[in-house]
Amino acid sequence: MTMQNDTNHADTYSGKERRTNSHLRGYFEAACHITKPLLDTKQGFDGRPLTLSALHALREHFPDLPQQDISILFSAVKAFHKTRLGK
Repeated sequence: MTMQNDTNHADTYSGKERRTNSHLRGYFEAACHITKPLLDTKQGFDGRPLTLSALHALREHFPDLPQQDISILFSAVKAFHKTRLGK
């Protein structure tokens, strides 16, 4: 009996960068550090993250970024914290 692998990742990866907002990579680590205590439910209010406060913190720390970039960065940071903090 042989097992067949239906998803061969080496064959499907084209080597092309899928991310379209690479200019935000330089902000990501700092954004994660800034928002971690605000998005952690253990430190939030009544077991809930302080999502709006985290968004405002990003706006304050990166005033030169356009609102669209802040939104993209915020979405990425929320997803990161959700997977890392298990929330």
